[in-house]
Amino acid sequence: MNVARLVLLPALILALASCKPLVPEVTSQDCVVSAAPAGFTRIFIGAPARGGQQSGTSAEDPLDGTTVDKFDAILRTIAQGESPTWGTQKNIPAENLIVCLASGAFQTNGQYDWIMHLGHTRGVERGFTVEKNWKIHGRGVDRTRLQLAGFVQDQFVDNNGSSFSGGRNLIIGTHSENSSGVEISDLTLDANHDQLTPAGGIPLNLAAISLRSVAGNHWIHNVKVTGASGDAGFRNVLYEAFAVQIWGSNQELDPRQSSGNLIENVNVTMAGRPMTSGSPPGGAMDGIIVNTAMAEVRNNVVEGYLIAYGGWAMEHVWFHDNISRDSHYGFNADSFTNNDVVLQSNQFIHPVQYGMVIGGGGTSNTFSNWSVLNNTVQMNAAGSIAIVLQGQVQNSVFTGNTIQSDGGLAHNLSAILSYSFKSGLENFNNVFQDNHIDKAMRVDFSGDPNFNTNCRFQNRDLQGLVRQDFPDNSSSKCR
Repeated sequence: MNVARLVLLPALILALASCKPLVPEVTSQDCVVSAAPAGFTRIFIGAPARGGQQSGTSAEDPLDGTTVDKFDAILRTIAQGESPTWGTQKNIPAENLIVCLASGAFQTNGQYDWIMHLGHTRGVERGFTVEKNWKIHGRGVDRTRLQLAGFVQDQFVDNNGSSFSGGRNLIIGTHSENSSGVEISDLTLDANHDQLTPAGGIPLNLAAISLRSVAGNHWIHNVKVTGASGDAGFRNVLYEAFAVQIWGSNQELDPRQSSGNLIENVNVTMAGRPMTSGSPPGGAMDGIIVNTAMAEVRNNVVEGYLIAYGGWAMEHVWFHDNISRDSHYGFNADSFTNNDVVLQSNQFIHPVQYGMVIGGGGTSNTFSNWSVLNNTVQMNAAGSIAIVLQGQVQNSVFTGNTIQSDGGLAHNLSAILSYSFKSGLENFNNVFQDNHIDKAMRVDFSGDPNFNTNCRFQNRDLQGLVRQDFPDNSSSKCR
C-alpha cells in the first residue's frame, strides 16, 4: 500500500501542476435566457458539436464558424437583408439579432470593402457588417477572440503628395446610418497588424469597432482590443485611424441626435509595430473616440497608442474614471466645435507629449463650458505638458486637478500652456481653482492675451504653498 502511494503520488503532482486554472466564462443574459426577447432572433456560433445538427439555437448545438468564410457568411447574409436560413431558423430578418459566440478564436474579414452608402466597393461578397439592434457577445475577453484575417489593398497619399500602397480594414462596422442600438461585449478583438504585414511591409490601417449611426444607443463593454494600427495616418494625418469609435454619422447633424451611447470597461492595448521611422507603435491610431455624438466613456484603459481618448463635434460627452498609460496624448480635442464636455477623475499616466489638449481649429469653432475636474496627470517624459489650451476654450472650469512628476531625470516639464493656435482663437473667461501643481513645473500663460479674464483661486503646489507664477485674483471660490 505504501509502495503504491509512493509510485502514484509524483504522477498525480505532475498532472496537477500541468493544469492551469481556467478563466471563468462570462455569459451575457442575452445568451442564457430560455428564449430570445420578443422580436429578436438569436444565433449561436462556435465549433460543430459532436453528433449535433448545427441548429444554431443553443450553445450546445451552434452554427459552424470555424473558418473565415463560414463565420462571415452567417452574419453578412443576415445584415444584407437576404433573409437567409441558418440552422433551423428561416427567413432571419436583418435587424434585432443576438449573436452568441462560443469560447475560442474566430477569424473574419471584418467590414472589408463595404462602405456605407456605396456597398461592396470591390465587387466581392466578403466580410460582414452589423445592423440595427445587433448584440454580439463572447464568453469573456480571455475566452473569445475575433481576429482579422485580411485587409483591402488601397492607395494613400503622403504629406509630400506621393502615392503609396497600403491596406485597411475594420473588425466590426455598421451596415447603414440606421444601424443604431448595437451592443458588443465580452470578447477580444484582434486587429492582427503584426501578422498581416511583416516588418518593412506595407502600412496598414486596422481598427476594431466603428459604430456609425444617426440615432446612437450603442453599448460597448468588457472588450479588449489589440493589434490596431494607423500606419497610413502617420504618413498623412488625413488617414488617422480610431480603434474604438462612436460616430454620429453626418458632420452637419446635431450631435444630440446620436445619444445614449456608452463605452465602458474597454482595454485598448498592444498596438501594432511601428512601420515608419519615428512612428510610435500603432502609428496614428487613437484609442477611444467620440464624434458627432453624445456619450459616456468610463472605466476604460488605453495603453501605448498615439492618442488615448478624444473626439470632435462632441456635445455632452462625459469621460470619467479612465486611464491612459504611456500614450503620446492622454486626451485630445482640437477640431470642430465641442461644447459641454466633462473630463473627470481620469488618470493620465506618463504621457509621452501631452496629458490633455483642448482647443484650436478654425475661428468658427468653440470649446465652451468644459468641466475638467479631479484628474491626475503623472509625468515623466522630458518636455511634456500636462494641459494645453490652444484656442477658443471659454467659460470652462479646471478644478481639483493634480499634476505631478516622477522626478528623476525628467526635465523641462510644463503643467499648463495656454495660447492661441491661430490669430483670433484666444482662450478667455475660464476658471482655475483648487488645482495641485508640482512646483518644479512651469505654468505658461505668456501667449494668452486674456489671462486676466480667468478666475484663479487656491491653486497651490503639492505642499499647499502659493505659486507666485499663478497667483489668486479672487478672494473666494470662483464657482
